[in-house]
Amino acid sequence: MSEENVLIEPKEVVRNNCGNWTHPAVPDWGEGESFETIKAWFDAHQIEWRSVALEDDLSAEEYDKWAAKGGYDAEGWEPTKPEGAGWFVLSIHDTDNGPVCWWARREVTP
Repeated sequence: MSEENVLIEPKEVVRNNCGNWTHPAVPDWGEGESFETIKAWFDAHQIEWRSVALEDDLSAEEYDKWAAKGGYDAEGWEPTKPEGAGWFVLSIHDTDNGPVCWWARREVTP
């Protein structure tokens, strides 16, 4: 495995004033990066990942309260961890469709 593809280790999540945080090993892809590029990075680092959207993670009532505040940041949102062992936060960030959390773990091979 090349140095560029070093396995990613969990890090302490220290969120900013908007509730966002990204693991320091994640590239700064910027807007418009292709899904293929992002998926290739996950594959190269042997990461299984799940995306949880704030909109889908909150009850309708909680979502309405969040949207009434302006609905752009993730402050106060505690994303639901996927089922199974080994998941850690890779990123909590804003998208055009609202905040999302990327959960990651080493690929589990049978």
